[in-house]
Amino acid sequence: MKEDVPNGGTETCELFIDGKPGLFAKQIWWREEDSIAEVASVQAMVKTGEVSSDQKYLHSGTGAVGRPAGCVDFDHPQQKLYTVIQVFAAGRDDKPAMQRLITDYTTTVEKSAACPHDVVSSSR
Repeated sequence: MKEDVPNGGTETCELFIDGKPGLFAKQIWWREEDSIAEVASVQAMVKTGEVSSDQKYLHSGTGAVGRPAGCVDFDHPQQKLYTVIQVFAAGRDDKPAMQRLITDYTTTVEKSAACPHDVVSSSR
């Protein structure tokens, strides 16, 4: 497993199997005005996916994107935090599993220090 922080706005955890990419999990800050489908469109392995009715999740059989609620970071103004899961392991395509995985991952990120909340507005 390799953890990487490619820039100030993205954190990546990469799982390799026999030296080959297996699964990547990312947290990325992205332009506020873009939709979840736009974020997903540039993520390898996410492909065209199903968007949840609340527009919070998009998943395909090999990738998914989620939008944790309430994350605010003054280092990333006018951006939203997104979670991304990408499966590179050959022969793996499971939409229900990806839906569960992105939901659990996004919920965990929402509750973590990776998702800072706007303490100024919440204390008013």
